[in-house]
Amino acid sequence: MDSNLFVVFALSAGLAVVFILSGVVMWYLNWRARHHRVMVAAGLAVRNSGSGGKAGMSRDKRMINAGLLDFMRRTTSGVTILKDKQIKDVKTKLVSAGYRSSDALVVYSFFKLVAPFALTVGAAIYVYGFDAIGRGPAIDAGAVLLAALLGTRLPDMVLDNSRKKRLEEVEKSLPDALDMLVICAEAGLGSDMALKRVVAESGRTATVLGEELELTAMELGFSPDRKRALDNLAARVPLPSVQAFSNSMVQAEKYGTPLAKAFKVLSQEQRNERMMRAEEKASRLPATMTVPMMVFILPALMIVLIGPAVISVMDNFVGR
Repeated sequence: MDSNLFVVFALSAGLAVVFILSGVVMWYLNWRARHHRVMVAAGLAVRNSGSGGKAGMSRDKRMINAGLLDFMRRTTSGVTILKDKQIKDVKTKLVSAGYRSSDALVVYSFFKLVAPFALTVGAAIYVYGFDAIGRGPAIDAGAVLLAALLGTRLPDMVLDNSRKKRLEEVEKSLPDALDMLVICAEAGLGSDMALKRVVAESGRTATVLGEELELTAMELGFSPDRKRALDNLAARVPLPSVQAFSNSMVQAEKYGTPLAKAFKVLSQEQRNERMMRAEEKASRLPATMTVPMMVFILPALMIVLIGPAVISVMDNFVGR
């Protein structure tokens, strides 16, 4: 019985390690590719294909990436996890989170399928094999069920967290990009040249915004429908500020509104909105600090103030 339990534990641990390592490798390769594209667009990196060592390293990475993707694709090929509407929503979230690869949905589906089983098996081994909780069968079964539910939500939680951080970074760096667009427009540059200049400058400090603006500049250069390219930017970054930026560019090109004036107003609005959000957080601070002060500070203060009197009374009673 003990040997069987050890075999099950070893297999489960090895499977969990393989899944975690594959996810980390996929995330790292995707991040490196996006970072390199932004650096190339900003002029900070050089495409060098003549070096044999670098080419060999890239080939090794491509082979590892292809092997992992093939394994994930074969694992999820015969299982239907998401419906058509869910697939569309997940693709939108993946693009917003920065995962634009065609295989991003395969990776998401793989972890969506595997995570519940891995966490359930791991929790069952931990609870029943090692008797870690030991509070009765109902509580043990509840712990395993909770781990299974966590496994079903874990890929969505990771995706939502990544998407939220990416959108926050874009929102923080957008006013500075708008100021640079104002300077470029006032210097006489057109919308396309101003956007490329902002891509070159913002790529040094804000890689996410630089990447999005780079894609938009490429679409504006090759697509005959400029409105569609700007709408794609608003779809990739679903923020009210980015939607306002896209609408401003569309209206400026449609009605002949000066770009400098439109961007200046939009930049001022974004900074005022950021200031209002900071003031709102500051106004909520007293109410937020009330509970920690009552729990941690008030007892210590009462001990310091009342403690000597209590000790004096106890000494008097003991003396009697």
